[in-house]
Amino acid sequence: MLLILLIPAGGLLLFLNLHPLFLKDDTIELELQGSFDPAENIRYVFGGNADQVRTEGSADLAKPGDYTVTYIYKKYRRSVTVRVQDTIPPELDLHPYTADLTEEITPEKFVEKVSDASDVSLRFQDPQKWDEAKEYRIGIVAEDASGNKTVKDTTLTRIKDETGPVISGADDIEILQGKYVDFSSGITVSDDIDPNPSLDIDDKKADLNTPGTYYVVYTAKDRSGNVTELQRKVTVDENPEWKEKAVYLTFDDGPSENTGRILDILKQYNIKATFFVTGNNQEHDDMIKRAFDEGHSIGLHTYTHDYASVYTSEEAYFDDLKKISDLVESIIGQKSYLIRFPGGSSNTVSAEYTPGIMTDLTKKVLEEGYQYFDWNCDSTDAEGNNVPVEKIVKNASSADCMHINILMHDTDAKDTTVEALPQIIEHYRDMGYSFKALTTESYAPHHHINN
Repeated sequence: MLLILLIPAGGLLLFLNLHPLFLKDDTIELELQGSFDPAENIRYVFGGNADQVRTEGSADLAKPGDYTVTYIYKKYRRSVTVRVQDTIPPELDLHPYTADLTEEITPEKFVEKVSDASDVSLRFQDPQKWDEAKEYRIGIVAEDASGNKTVKDTTLTRIKDETGPVISGADDIEILQGKYVDFSSGITVSDDIDPNPSLDIDDKKADLNTPGTYYVVYTAKDRSGNVTELQRKVTVDENPEWKEKAVYLTFDDGPSENTGRILDILKQYNIKATFFVTGNNQEHDDMIKRAFDEGHSIGLHTYTHDYASVYTSEEAYFDDLKKISDLVESIIGQKSYLIRFPGGSSNTVSAEYTPGIMTDLTKKVLEEGYQYFDWNCDSTDAEGNNVPVEKIVKNASSADCMHINILMHDTDAKDTTVEALPQIIEHYRDMGYSFKALTTESYAPHHHINN
């Protein structure tokens, strides 16, 4: 303390003990989420200045409560209470809302904007059923964590919904016998009230393998029970190739040195095949050019073949697809619209990265003009390197149907696939099959989507 000597009238000596630090307030009231500068509370420092004062303690401006802050000047200390409080009611903007007679009405549906320094809860000022087709005046209460309230009014208009959903994109189509069609691709359903009307597609009577006229039935229903039904005419034209027994030899993951060996065998037997290529072994990209020049089809098997990359998102897949598409076009001079997904469309590994992505990708690639090809005969040469020739021949020769799409691989590690190839070719040739390269019009086996 400071010792002050005073000599008042009368000649008596008085001594006063004074604290050298003078503060504006002993209790500082602050608004939640506001700001606090302790120096602003210093009124005067006897024998010094505010820069010589330090403080201990702090106030949590994000949490209401009383906090202690101590000012220290030399050996002198003075404590104050910092009271953090929320006294400002929430800011609330509302808009009118229109709903049918079935929708559940909640306060959130009327809110244009709500903000506050703390959490805000919403409720109706006078909750009712509001179950008749008319306009109601609605009061909305916004209350923050400190009990501050804002009340505003708006209107709810209840209407009787008697209009069914609208189905778009289901134009009549004409296709060749054996061509795969995803009848959900490009279809949209909208409703004037219900944001999520249901859609059922009945394509059970559409036999795409038999020429004729068929109808696919689309049934949309909104939450008010209004139903819209649409019949889509599907004309299946006779495909001369459909009656011809055909084998589609397909090779994934190349090119490599083994691609050249396979091309030599195909040339020897004068037959065509399809190569689903990647961008992983570009020192052998001359094999892509050779395969194309010799009449074989070039398909896209993604640039990286990295599941963790291509299946991270739909955007990631199409970015990768564009890279391999651009690479192939730069080599053969034209775009390829043939696709094989890493792992096939039925793979479940993609679910580890993006649940549901295969359901989306299989539809989107068709909408973009591509055709994707799975297989209906697996050579099983992907089980490891140097799978025994006998096993590859047995599995690749096991199919017995009109159109056979055989999965094989032509990487550097697939020497036994090359060795097995002549026996596979001779097996199907002896059974009367022809060998064809894939086109977008070819029979496209599609697996069941598991993700």
